[in-house]
Amino acid sequence: MDKQKMAVEAEKRLTTPAYVFDLDRFHRRFQYLKENLGENMNVNYCMKTNPFLTRESLMDTDRIEVCSYGEFLICKELKIDPKRLLISGVLKKPEDMREIFQYCKDEAIYTAESPGQARVLQMVAKENHLFVNVYYRLHCGQFGMDENTIIELLGSEDYPNLLFYGIHYFTGTQKHKISKHAKEIKKLDEFFERIKGETGKEVLHLEYGTGFGVPYFANQEETITNPEGLREFRQLLMAMKWKGKISLEMGRAIAYDCGYYIVKAMDIKETAGKNIIICDGGIHQMNYDGQLRGMYKPHITVVRKKQRLSEKKNYAIYGSLCTTNDVLVSEFASEEISEGDMIVFERVGAYSVYEGMSLFLSHELPGIGFYSEEDGFVVVRKQQESYRINTPIYE
Repeated sequence: MDKQKMAVEAEKRLTTPAYVFDLDRFHRRFQYLKENLGENMNVNYCMKTNPFLTRESLMDTDRIEVCSYGEFLICKELKIDPKRLLISGVLKKPEDMREIFQYCKDEAIYTAESPGQARVLQMVAKENHLFVNVYYRLHCGQFGMDENTIIELLGSEDYPNLLFYGIHYFTGTQKHKISKHAKEIKKLDEFFERIKGETGKEVLHLEYGTGFGVPYFANQEETITNPEGLREFRQLLMAMKWKGKISLEMGRAIAYDCGYYIVKAMDIKETAGKNIIICDGGIHQMNYDGQLRGMYKPHITVVRKKQRLSEKKNYAIYGSLCTTNDVLVSEFASEEISEGDMIVFERVGAYSVYEGMSLFLSHELPGIGFYSEEDGFVVVRKQQESYRINTPIYE
């Protein structure tokens, strides 16, 4: 994709700040991961990564992981087949699950985070005369249950409407070392053997959240998601004594490099010998996992109103928030940047679109565009004001 043309089109169709997601890049990344992991493994898309790519993922994903009632409503609005949904999330409320069961029935797969959450699923499934497939989630921090609790649940007769589908496991994100996965996979293998020995039940499916780390910044390279790393990861799974169906749950590793955040240089000044750019975006709309007050340099393209040749200068790029934390890049070497030039931050396909403090200072919500070779530039959300959400209503 020509980033200059993309930025100009985004300014014309959406104004700045704006996000653009390259759908061709998104699909290529999906296929790259699937090819290197092997055909016999499912790859599931975590929609919390970027909800705007949910329907687009259907071309490549086996299932979409839904982590909240709000995410379910997005899927319902998009008319996504319940057979393509995994209803996850740490807290399932009875009133929410009643609506979810009405739509998904026994076609979706569900997760149970605790005995209490299993009781909620049992109650609502029984009300709807349904028998539903359920993953029991193995613990990590606040997520899931310990091994003994899962063993007890599997031996209980209190959940006749819950069909044991398998184990769900996720321990965190931005994991770059294969050694961490080796320990986790060994733990799973031993636990599955324990389940069979103590309950007589077979674990037929594993839903494994990979948490693969990705390279956001300049001078970083892919580690575990390069071809060698993915093949080594696959070999660990294939070496398990347990033999069942594996679904790999991913989001960041799929979507991170398909996104662009476009801002405009609005005010440029020299203060105490430092060249400062104030742009019309900020940290409330752009988030790189691991970034700390702009110390790391993201991949950036500058789109200038006029081409000019000059010696490089060092710039500090700030957003428009009234906080000293709003540092996008603390040091960026570039030929001269002028007011009105656009700055394109790359690799923002994962989380940035809604993970930041979107409502802080009641700034606008950026417009969002899709780009593909087949359809060109498509607007999927116009810029929206947020001040109404922050305005109290007096009756």
